[in-house]
Amino acid sequence: MEQHTFVIPAYQQSPYLETCIKQLKAQTVKSKIIITTSTPSHSLESIANQYDLPYFINSTGPFGIAADWNFALSKATTPWVTIAHQDDIYEPDYVETLLTMVAGEAKNTLIAFSNYYDIINNEPKPNSLNAFVKRTLLLPFLIKPAIEKRFLKKSILLFGDPICCPTVMINKQLLPDFNFSPHFTCALDWLAWYQLAQKKGKFVYTAKKLVGHRVHPDSETTAQLSMGKRQQEEKIIFRMIWGKYAGNLLAKIYSAGHKQNAI
Repeated sequence: MEQHTFVIPAYQQSPYLETCIKQLKAQTVKSKIIITTSTPSHSLESIANQYDLPYFINSTGPFGIAADWNFALSKATTPWVTIAHQDDIYEPDYVETLLTMVAGEAKNTLIAFSNYYDIINNEPKPNSLNAFVKRTLLLPFLIKPAIEKRFLKKSILLFGDPICCPTVMINKQLLPDFNFSPHFTCALDWLAWYQLAQKKGKFVYTAKKLVGHRVHPDSETTAQLSMGKRQQEEKIIFRMIWGKYAGNLLAKIYSAGHKQNAI
């Protein structure tokens, strides 16, 4: 029985989608791969046919980033699922590494995730201040790769989001009703991890950089930053955690780190 699925919520046209698919098919442990979309096109259908991948169209809504991700998750039937962002790449041992880490712990593990690196102009980006801060937030995992206590899981998310969404394997058996909030379009993953941190179960992490997160002018991350939408949503979450005044201050400090991702 296959244990894992990559779901690719494809949006419009990405010049990197085919590269992403090739990376997923090159995994040392094979997974199911499916493409979902709310923006169907002949090009997407052609790529799905070329690589013999199931192709699902969300034609009835709801629509938006959260809806796209939730629709993609709904099409996965394996115990573990990863939302593979169409612009990103995966190291060959991504699946093998994380499935090995959660072996025997599936009933207790909510999510498993890895370290990552940014890709700019098709080249890995050297460590930045932003990356350093995120690694620092994950210090509890230096003690052991799995943490179960709620206060420790929440602690890594109190000052920002160090969990890169495309690195995350979600345990659908333990979280059959898991969904991202439709009220957020950018920080929806941070909110989701913070909510999961309050549930019973483990977070599992490896410091191996198993995913390359591509940052480019046409990416959704870049668009959200330029519009200020990401900063607005992060302020909402900081205020939810810390209250109005401390939340506003932390949001201002945290948003300064986004300058590191400027193209």
